[in-house]
Amino acid sequence: MTAVLEGEHAQVDLAELMARVRRVTEEVECYQAAAISDARARGMGWEEVGQAAFIAAVTARARWRTPEVARLFQRRRVQQASLGAESTPVVPAARQSVDEVASAKARGTRSLTGALTFLLRHSGLTIKEAAGRSELSASYVSRIMAGERVPTWPAVQALVQVLGGVPLDLYALWEAAQGVTRPSRPPLDEAVENLGAALRGAYLAAGCPPYEHVSALTDGVVDASIVEGALLGRVVPCWETTSALLSALQAPPGDVRGLWDDANYAFLVCLQMPLQDGPGPFSDLPSRPPFSPGPFRA
Repeated sequence: MTAVLEGEHAQVDLAELMARVRRVTEEVECYQAAAISDARARGMGWEEVGQAAFIAAVTARARWRTPEVARLFQRRRVQQASLGAESTPVVPAARQSVDEVASAKARGTRSLTGALTFLLRHSGLTIKEAAGRSELSASYVSRIMAGERVPTWPAVQALVQVLGGVPLDLYALWEAAQGVTRPSRPPLDEAVENLGAALRGAYLAAGCPPYEHVSALTDGVVDASIVEGALLGRVVPCWETTSALLSALQAPPGDVRGLWDDANYAFLVCLQMPLQDGPGPFSDLPSRPPFSPGPFRA
């Protein structure tokens, strides 16, 4: 929409302005189709979809049934490829107040500190030993572990490697602590890996409780096998399941919703079918080295 407004103010040729409007309209149609496919995956009927879209149920069904959505996404992908464009969100991220940003950064810092502290405790190393092996000063590492300092990403990488963890699993926590907003709509494999890493980071920050314990904290909503699959990157659950899992780990679901949306959108675009619980097609996707919490469950 910004491109349209800028074009209008710059008084670009009408044909070019209309082309920009068409691109915005097509992008909105894709988002609309993705949102409706997501709602259908959660069990919403066509009658409800029609009411939400202010059209008849039969019209909604004809417009957004799976083959039609698949063709819409395929057409959009071909258009983007011809233009050399990347998928970008039409609707800008909501503006956050200074207090909201500070609060989000504080939550991210606490989670990052919790994950690093857990790894340090289970590594058997002292702060001084960990600092020496990672070539960081002991005072710097001490302040990091106390939550008084947000480390640079290279420092996190060095520390996590020394402590026997996987740096990527803490990347989403580090971004949150830095107040970093990630680019939207990455490719499918990257989106799934990012979400899995964020879930593992939350799991680390919670102290790596047994999968069965996490399941019990959800009142059985999330089966232990789904907990394990989600953390190992083998399963991408629906949002309700993902939210319940994060709540059980005492992690704010809202902080991860964007990553889940990325995976859901990319899945709809690339595979032309909605996400669902269970192993499903995500099981065969390439992923980062499996996270093995074995020793932490004892």
